[in-house]
Amino acid sequence: MERQVYESIRLLATKILIADDHPLFREALRHVYDRVVPNATYMEVATHGEMLVQTRDDDRFDLIFVDLTMPGGDDFNELVSLRKRVPLTPTIVVSSREDPSTIRRAMACGVAAFIPKSATIATMEHAIRRVLAGETYMPCEPRGSSAGATSGDPEPLTPRQYDVLEALARGRSNRQIASDLGIEEITVKVHISAILRKLHVKNRLQAVVVSRAYLERGTR
Repeated sequence: MERQVYESIRLLATKILIADDHPLFREALRHVYDRVVPNATYMEVATHGEMLVQTRDDDRFDLIFVDLTMPGGDDFNELVSLRKRVPLTPTIVVSSREDPSTIRRAMACGVAAFIPKSATIATMEHAIRRVLAGETYMPCEPRGSSAGATSGDPEPLTPRQYDVLEALARGRSNRQIASDLGIEEITVKVHISAILRKLHVKNRLQAVVVSRAYLERGTR
């Protein structure tokens, strides 16, 4: 099933935006993506301002690569702005900043993947394939981890994260949760990213599976 999902998305993910101020790295990303999805078309920009101009419509691109550090913006503020403009477009952060704090902050913004610029071509291809299959990717996953595996006790959720988790357990979509709670859909995605991290799971299905035990605690 995962391969079928990947192959169907693979045929559609051909309009790509690469936002990076280093021409050689933009070329490298094109080379890597061409190995995964041949015959894609690319738009390239080198500043945050150009990126925001090109992302005025949520359906203009099928996938976006963005460097955190570009001229004309404030890293995470611009990333948040991008996600608000294109909440339905998968976004992959590529960055020379590889510290855990930076990775966590980027993932909490609702991006689909974080790829360090020091990653190998094979790792980049793997991350892209994960995203095209509807999954997320981040480096430095715990060794020996697997789908559904947990690592330690879950961290406490904030009251709002608790509300979002309850809604997930009821099968509510992101849009429905946003409407129910009176918040933006991108904010729901940020909360879900934080919930996945705190519950030590990798996707919303796993979050629902473990949510019953967590919600039975009744702690906020």
